Amino acid sequence: MNQSKMERVRERVREKLESYKLYNFERSQEEAFASFFDLAQEYTTLENLYLVCTLVPKEFFDLNVRLYLLGEDGVSLSLVCSSNNGLEKDSATGNSEVVVQENPYFAGESYVIPIRGNKAVGELLPFQYLKDILGMFEIYPAEKITEQQRFFLEKFTNRIGYNLHQKQLIHQNLHHIKFINQLVADIDHNVISPNLYYRLFLKKLKRQIKENVAIQEKVRELVSFCPDIDDRTCQKIREIYQALGESISALDESRKEMERHYERTSLYLETLLRREHFRHGTYVLRKQRCNFRTEIIEPTLARYLPQFKQREIKVDNRLEEVPDELLELVVDKGLLAQVYDNFFSNAVKYTEEIKDEYGYKVKFLSYGKKILKDHFGQGIEGVKFNVFTTGKPVDSQDSDRVFDEGYRSAGAELEVGTGHGLHFVRHVIEIHGGEVGVEPQKYGNNFYFILPHRHDQLDVTADEEASRRLIW
Repeated sequence: MNQSKMERVRERVREKLESYKLYNFERSQEEAFASFFDLAQEYTTLENLYLVCTLVPKEFFDLNVRLYLLGEDGVSLSLVCSSNNGLEKDSATGNSEVVVQENPYFAGESYVIPIRGNKAVGELLPFQYLKDILGMFEIYPAEKITEQQRFFLEKFTNRIGYNLHQKQLIHQNLHHIKFINQLVADIDHNVISPNLYYRLFLKKLKRQIKENVAIQEKVRELVSFCPDIDDRTCQKIREIYQALGESISALDESRKEMERHYERTSLYLETLLRREHFRHGTYVLRKQRCNFRTEIIEPTLARYLPQFKQREIKVDNRLEEVPDELLELVVDKGLLAQVYDNFFSNAVKYTEEIKDEYGYKVKFLSYGKKILKDHFGQGIEGVKFNVFTTGKPVDSQDSDRVFDEGYRSAGAELEVGTGHGLHFVRHVIEIHGGEVGVEPQKYGNNFYFILPHRHDQLDVTADEEASRRLIW
């Protein structure tokens, strides 16, 4: 692949070489190009670039220039700089005959050329909407411009467009980075910190439930040690005791459910919204040794059991091949929990009923793991974790692409989704040094990931991991 890329670029270099021979620019025009490129790199602000754009034609060819930029409405033009006045304070001034057009044209005594940006770069950025035209470049007097100079000025304006677009992107990126940093601070102040309140609330609720249990015990003692109370009163007290017990049990079950939800939500918030992620522009791992079954799989599965039950999906983990003591790996617990969250979420959506080899209708999910000896090299085991769901096997083309960003297989349009979940899974596993995949099978699909496992593996602190800074 590297060789083919090299050949494509080599071909473009040769094409440019031939093009410049055909252009046959004069010495002064070549020097104008070189000066523009040098100064465009030297100056970092947009204002200085505006000045360079207008002053190069003025100093080299004694041509006056006005630089207009397109407004957000995509119609109006604002004069930002001229070779006579420099940076213009009144953007409404300028030549009223200059309007946005796709091709160069004459307007009175002026020659006007559209300024275009680098559309390929703009399309790479999700927040960047690039209009076809960034502005207009007015050169006058037109009578001094020969046909050969018009060709040169059109090429020169193209270079202005690309450089102008790059500077605009840099400033826009800096603005977005500043906003993201502020957003992270707001999240920490308004989301993460207040979220600790719920922990205190749950502790208080647990304490109140214990107090109610003590009250219930007093009611029981009242029934036991007051034999002279008439039967009717005793019966009422027993009913109160029974009702109080049922109320305490229901309240405690709700508390446990809220606690489970709080723990998972807090884990996800803390994991995804770490300051280090935004500071370094990548996921920064906080590794710790944890038991996959008890700390990652089962707590995540518990959140989805009601949905599996509602969709009549049975859960089967009889395919376990590794004892629990071998499940302890050094990983980022929060990110790995979200890997399983994505697998189980997809299982809810896409598990289908099938007929097994005996003709029985079955609809189930199973999960397991096994050791792959020397999978990552001599002495480095791989631990393969899998989630199997019944349904139509994905075809070979889909199996190669299901982990791509935004990709959704045929038939997935019936369920709500963005195609981001499995891409997230792949990214998380790969920054752990692992790999992902899907194995289409006779009765469904087996999604898996493989993590390296060294028996001498040590915990990695946040600072140590931050120093590595895996690039996303």
